[in-house]
Amino acid sequence: MALRPVTVSQLNEYISRVLSTDPLLGNISVTGEISNLKFHGSGHVYFSLIDGNSKVNCFLPSSYAENLSYAPGDGLEVTVQGYINVYKKGGTYTLFVKNIEVSGEGNLSMAFDILKKKLDKEGIFDKEHKKPIPKFPKKLGVVTSETGAAVRDIIKIIKSRTRLTDVTVFPVLVQGQKAAADIAGTLDMINEKFPDIDVLIVGRGGGSSEDLWAFNEEMLARAVYRSEIPIISAVGHEIDITICDFAADMRAETPTAAAEMAVPDDGKLREDIELSRRNLLTQLKNKTSYYEMSCGRIYESMKNSMDAKLKSLTHMIEQKHVSLEENNPRSILSKGYAILEESGGKVVASVKKLEPLKRYKIYLKDGCVEFTISDLKEGESYDF
Repeated sequence: MALRPVTVSQLNEYISRVLSTDPLLGNISVTGEISNLKFHGSGHVYFSLIDGNSKVNCFLPSSYAENLSYAPGDGLEVTVQGYINVYKKGGTYTLFVKNIEVSGEGNLSMAFDILKKKLDKEGIFDKEHKKPIPKFPKKLGVVTSETGAAVRDIIKIIKSRTRLTDVTVFPVLVQGQKAAADIAGTLDMINEKFPDIDVLIVGRGGGSSEDLWAFNEEMLARAVYRSEIPIISAVGHEIDITICDFAADMRAETPTAAAEMAVPDDGKLREDIELSRRNLLTQLKNKTSYYEMSCGRIYESMKNSMDAKLKSLTHMIEQKHVSLEENNPRSILSKGYAILEESGGKVVASVKKLEPLKRYKIYLKDGCVEFTISDLKEGESYDF
């Protein structure tokens, strides 16, 4: 018996119902390479999943995209989980994605590079955002597994270096799908409830790339970035580089190295203080000796200058004394000369100034004689 025709809408509705009730298509995992990746302003992600022969269109809602452990990128080999959804109006089907997983070292490296470039472009790793690590923290927080070797090493190193820092351990998951969310949530909680903590060490001991992957997740990087408390990232060994390292204010090669960076060595500080004290004393002695020598040289220079000036003044005074003695009237009189003055004290230097009957004084070396001229006779002049 022939079936009666159906409309296009009815056909698409039927296909949608069949696919939505299929147990395999309702929860399916598909492996392929991401292609034609597009991020919508709403937060939704659109891409195609391809292999050598086919492709399937995929849709990742923003609510699931926010919780991804990896940053998707073209060329990345992934396994997606989700279900088939039919777009009835267009008669097409789409793989509705709930989660994306990356496996294999090569794919992990690609996922790492994709997220690193994304966060770097946003400024998450900018040096201008880095907060200084305090030199003498009073309170230190350790965010790591409470059962791992890392926490024991950190506490041991801190106690061996100083007794002035209080240490609080905040236990978290450091491995597995829930680890990144646990660490990020703990960092937010510490900043809110323990703002008096001076510095945080976030990390774990060594492991494989998969073991350490929680420290490469975007949500953790953003939690580290928004932390008001300075963070030292200490994940794995020296060769292990994580996204958390780039986002943190400082990276330590190991948890042990992080402990050494976080707190001062009291013994070393005492040695440094003693060495500084000795250096200061030496400098003080050197400065004192220098100033003593300088003062001595200044004194000698001033003394020599004063002596020279005094000698010069003494010589000048002696010359003035000689000149005064030579020009002293008494000295002139002792040589046989005389001084003639009028009665008023005015010196008479010429015969022409003399007047008859006028009284005069004549000074000799041993006395003075007063007289009156009765007669004047002009005689010859003398050149001495």
